[in-house]
Amino acid sequence: MAVTGIGTYASYTNSYGNTQNAGNKTGRTYKNAHEYKNYLTQKYDCLRSRDYSVNINSSLLSKAMGDEKTKQWLEYNLSLIPESIEKLKAAQSARGCKVLSVTDTINGYDSITEEVLVTDEV
Repeated sequence: MAVTGIGTYASYTNSYGNTQNAGNKTGRTYKNAHEYKNYLTQKYDCLRSRDYSVNINSSLLSKAMGDEKTKQWLEYNLSLIPESIEKLKAAQSARGCKVLSVTDTINGYDSITEEVLVTDEV
């Protein structure tokens, strides 16, 4: 009777290494937080807007470079900011106000601060 399904340790580690390397080819890697921030600035309009500003905490950028969950959370929220600000402006306009400035600061994972300056339109 033959025993099947048994391999050597080397074959398992080679298989794992090949899987790991294939995974690295699909995702981008960045040398530092500045390079990652440049990538985000090119990809997300909210980081280039002249109507409002978006700041990202540097430690969050560093964490996102090494943690896929944080990276996905950050990029998802960056994609929502333009629509969120348009809704904010519409809501203030409905109240008879004009939005003068908006600053969003992404402080850390699950922590975003938004500062809004409005004036009454007369």
